[in-house]
Amino acid sequence: MTDVATKITLIGAGSASFGLNTISDIARSQELHGSTVALTDVSSERLALMQKVADRFNEYYKSGLRIETSTESGDILDGSEFVMIAADVEMMKRWKMNFQIPFKHGIKQIIGSCGGPGGLGHTLIVIPLILGICRNIEDHCKDALVLNLTNPEGRVIDAISRYTNITAYGLCPGIYDRLNAFSDLFSLPVDYFEPFAGGLNHFTWLLDIRFKDGTDVYPKLDERLKQRPDFEPLCRELYNVFHYYPSPGDTLCGEYIPYAWDKAPDDMRGMNHIKKIEDRGNKAFNDAVAITKGELSPGSLSNQTIGAGTRIVKAIVGNKRHYEYSVNLPNEGYVSNLREKIVVEVPASVDKSGIHGVGVGALPKGIAALCNIQGTIQELAVEAAFEGSYEKALQALLIDPVVHDAEAAKATLNDLLKAHASVLPLFRHQDKS
Repeated sequence: MTDVATKITLIGAGSASFGLNTISDIARSQELHGSTVALTDVSSERLALMQKVADRFNEYYKSGLRIETSTESGDILDGSEFVMIAADVEMMKRWKMNFQIPFKHGIKQIIGSCGGPGGLGHTLIVIPLILGICRNIEDHCKDALVLNLTNPEGRVIDAISRYTNITAYGLCPGIYDRLNAFSDLFSLPVDYFEPFAGGLNHFTWLLDIRFKDGTDVYPKLDERLKQRPDFEPLCRELYNVFHYYPSPGDTLCGEYIPYAWDKAPDDMRGMNHIKKIEDRGNKAFNDAVAITKGELSPGSLSNQTIGAGTRIVKAIVGNKRHYEYSVNLPNEGYVSNLREKIVVEVPASVDKSGIHGVGVGALPKGIAALCNIQGTIQELAVEAAFEGSYEKALQALLIDPVVHDAEAAKATLNDLLKAHASVLPLFRHQDKS
């Protein structure tokens, strides 16, 4: 047991992927043994399941964790030094609406989660939820470091940074999706690549990438892509034009590109992709149940890479310098030709004093233009969610490259507001034209 025990609160712990993997990460991290782990979720059934999961991991790894649970993210936050958030509102149900409604009006967004009209719908739903959670954090542990995993990542961090007094960073595994794809492309281990990327969440660009021996990947990437004409047609197109490879991949980068629907493979877009994510969540839930029943060993997850949230907590409590490939935070010159304060995704160094963004310089002009448009949409969408502003929501749609028609935008927004009315109490005005 360690003498640097801390308290980590997981909000949304009933989410099987987040709860299961994060509890596993903490329990098998020697540096965090003896810590308090507080689990909170609005679902008492899910929370009870995750408490059993935590007990199993605690026993298996002899980690000496103190487990607390509550369906209210209030008093349980007391004493927390770290808070990880992965909270949403009926995520799969609402996501399907956010894809299907714009599609009905002819808007072919690739998946509708973080960009396009679906991303706007998601933003309007999630921002009030997250800000409510942050008010509780301000009341109970205002000095805690908040690590957000909720999408749309950039917009959530934008809202927290503008409308609360807490310190928060966004974490996304997208850069590892890119490395996994390159691992397959080159038939090399994931850890054989060292990326240096900057941009926006789900829209970062590999400004440099090296093999472990220091060799530049790009010349060999060109050779590999010639051998794999089927590999990531959208990202390949962007690379050919802008000369830097985007990350994480066709589906997520495609949220910001109007021609993504026509470029991306059928299994990576629309309901096909959404169903894959739903199946992944169901598998994580079934694995959690199997662990509680003794049908699956807690050690079955030991080969998975420890998540960024736990890596960061370990570095801070252990005062060990750590380099994280990507974090989301307001731009303070980290990307020199993107607007100040929009939330960017850049590397970061971590130590006892916290998280420190690493500057990546200027993006190429064309890439910066793509990102600055999305930065403006980010700000308008967040303001619309915070204010309940129909006007700003519509502005966000009408400057979105994915939206092809003004009347389709208005019809889509009206239908999204009607479909989500029960979880959007601030929105009273709709288009009267």
